[in-house]
Amino acid sequence: MAEPYWSAKHGGYIKCPVEDCNHIGIIITTAHCRLAHNMTREEVRKKYGLPISVSKLNRKQIESLKGKVNQRGDH
Repeated sequence: MAEPYWSAKHGGYIKCPVEDCNHIGIIITTAHCRLAHNMTREEVRKKYGLPISVSKLNRKQIESLKGKVNQRGDH
């Protein structure tokens, strides 16, 4: 069975890959995918790709991420 969440590497954070979603944390759960996007985690992965790794950010840096398109070009 797959893990019920995506997790960041030690000391880092991940950003939800869904466009215009500002969820950043050490994990992104299947519950987040379901509640925030009405999708399964697999549906999110297929449509938007995997979460984006980010370093520890201050509020100004987090604000600059809002609304940016996934730079990896997964979608």
